[in-house]
Amino acid sequence: MRHSLNSINHRCVYETILRSRSVCCSVIASALQLRLMWAMILCCFTPHLAYAQVKLDRLFPPAVAVGTETPITAEGKFPNWPPNIDCDADQVSISAGKDSGKLTVKVAEDAAPGVAWIRFHDDQSMTALVPLILSSVDVFSETEPNDKRSEANPIELPIVVAGRLAKGGDSDAYRVSLKTGQTLVVSATANQVLKSPMDAVLQLTDLRGNVLFHSDDVRGLDPQIVFTADSDQELLIRIFAFPETPNSTIGYAGSASFIYTLDVTTGPFVDHGAADKEKAFAFGYNLDDSTPTVSNTTESLSPPVATIPDALGWSWVPPVDESVHRVLPGGKFDGTLPALLFGHFLKADETHHYNFKANKGTKYRAEVRSKANGFLLDSKLTITEAKSGKTLASNDDMSSGGYDAGVDFTATEDGPIDVAVAEMLGEFGPRHFYQLSICELKPECQLSMTEDHFVVTQSKPLELSVSVNRKSGFNSKIKIAATDLPDGIQSDAAVSEPKGDTAKTVKLKLTAADNAIGHGRFRIVGTILDANDEPTEETIAATYNLRPSIPLTEFWLTVPPAPAKEASP
Repeated sequence: MRHSLNSINHRCVYETILRSRSVCCSVIASALQLRLMWAMILCCFTPHLAYAQVKLDRLFPPAVAVGTETPITAEGKFPNWPPNIDCDADQVSISAGKDSGKLTVKVAEDAAPGVAWIRFHDDQSMTALVPLILSSVDVFSETEPNDKRSEANPIELPIVVAGRLAKGGDSDAYRVSLKTGQTLVVSATANQVLKSPMDAVLQLTDLRGNVLFHSDDVRGLDPQIVFTADSDQELLIRIFAFPETPNSTIGYAGSASFIYTLDVTTGPFVDHGAADKEKAFAFGYNLDDSTPTVSNTTESLSPPVATIPDALGWSWVPPVDESVHRVLPGGKFDGTLPALLFGHFLKADETHHYNFKANKGTKYRAEVRSKANGFLLDSKLTITEAKSGKTLASNDDMSSGGYDAGVDFTATEDGPIDVAVAEMLGEFGPRHFYQLSICELKPECQLSMTEDHFVVTQSKPLELSVSVNRKSGFNSKIKIAATDLPDGIQSDAAVSEPKGDTAKTVKLKLTAADNAIGHGRFRIVGTILDANDEPTEETIAATYNLRPSIPLTEFWLTVPPAPAKEASP
């Protein structure tokens, strides 16, 4: 009997537990439904909570011709069309069409080839900057299908082709006609400027598919073909790609983001250039002795652009710094420091020597940039004292996988120092181009950001992280502040100490007043403090690297309207 009663009691308890669980589940479900209902109500009556931010992924075609009016498509997410459109090029006007994503771009006749940078924004958000290439010749947009040899798009030269490897396994083919002795140049722009996540490959084949030329990783991850015809012939240009970041995929890659342009010509082509304050040189293919022009980019985000009239192609060149002595390729170096020297390796087993007079005990730095700028030189630096023949330093890679050489050294005697630049693999060619900087080594500091656009609301301050890179023993305090802020935005300065948590990173807090609204640009500037913590006249501007050669010093800030207050019931 006891066992029976116990069984009954256990069963009752069990049933009670089940009922309790059922009630709890019902309560939880009701609570979740209520929360979901309120979330939907809040989304309906407080749009800012559910607002989708504007997002501009890319423009297609990613290139337009100078002096034309061209319809293009903006790809991304546009919750409220049309958005506001910001462009850094005064000679480029962009108007939004009636349909979402549809734009018309008008480029002035006298606009310089290069890149215009586009940003969309509305009252809630903004996009990253997206490039639009400005071409000196007509732009041809590929027509699908063009994967097979028989489907290759015929093109007339010179031309810029705009295309997309839209899906895995995709490849595009274009048909060209060459005459005996003509030199064909096909130069791809994808990863380096457009930030397409692709490692492209170019092939030149005959009509049967036999590969005559294969190119990969000539301009950074972008390929380039230079081919001289030995007979009149019809040829195919073929492009396909692999992922920018290698993975287990062995087939061709593709997606909506795999966009590219091809500069295709048998005429003059500008590959790269260099300039000082007096003259400029352009280097490339099929060029005569024409002197390039260098664009005035006072208001542009991009560096100056070197071009040659009637030539395809263009090149960014470093802006002229009056304090730096420049020596163009083939020029004579007189030893003046700081110096920026340009050179090519056009023959096998070359070594380039540059000499300057050093002071005993003084520290110097020599650094090569080639691979970092998308060129091919795998450099090595050797520093030697001319009198004693003593090697002070040698280096072939500043960083793992970087391939550019850089070295610090101290002179042990007064007198000439030889700075020797060599090619590690003995290779050579027009794109084995480099910049060599030589300067006295002094403590320095760099400030950098990982983004160039931000949103701050009245209800929540924005915290900005500023990276501090101290080099060559820089141990001063730096007062870092956001400056030129839009009306209604406040920010307290922060101090980066030589040691501790703030030595490498500081946090800035931006606060928006209730009346703050709209968009504006601002800067972040560091002021070096003296031993008494008083500000000096030395300042450092924080930068964001839009591209390796484009450091931005202005940042974009959006302050959305404050949400409307709900009326009391």
